Amino acid sequence: MKSKTVLAKIREIRKSKGLTLEELSAACGLSVSQLSKIENGKARLTFDIALTLSGLLKVPVTAFLSSSDKTPIARRSITQAGGGIVHQTPGMRFEVLCSDFREKRNVFWRVVISARTVEDSGGWRSHPGEEFLHVLEGTLNLHTEHYEPTVLATGDSILFDASMPHAYVAVGSADAVVLMSNTVPGDMDLAGAPGTRRG
Repeated sequence: MKSKTVLAKIREIRKSKGLTLEELSAACGLSVSQLSKIENGKARLTFDIALTLSGLLKVPVTAFLSSSDKTPIARRSITQAGGGIVHQTPGMRFEVLCSDFREKRNVFWRVVISARTVEDSGGWRSHPGEEFLHVLEGTLNLHTEHYEPTVLATGDSILFDASMPHAYVAVGSADAVVLMSNTVPGDMDLAGAPGTRRG
């Protein structure tokens, strides 16, 4: 559950838009009672509900998902094309993108996958947190322990629990190029290699 400081923002933004609970309820499909509980921290604010409310109230979803009691910061990190630190593993080349921030919870990579079999890619790998992939070029065959292999073409995306053993294989004659983001639990250190192999 989000802090009351965060949840209070829903009430503040709703009132600033001149909306009553009843009017917001009619617009979003949630009951007045449920909305009231969310605003008072007595019911869980899910990401889906936050997205719905942000659309109706015309504010970024992050307005509901972060606390305003922290000192505002203005950071940015830029990686020029080809300028990231490179990790080479069997069948894959990982380029770290925008890695300057301290106390970050995400790592971003541009990954070129040349492996044509799971064995060529170094076998199964797993690590804590979530992994997001967006295919920039080529076709990727994502192997995971609990699902049938998933073929992802250029423009396709997937998000999965990275603790589930997985492997990447390029399909066809061209290498697959993907944008990858790893999100890890708050007690983990993001420094280090891109994934732990198994076996």
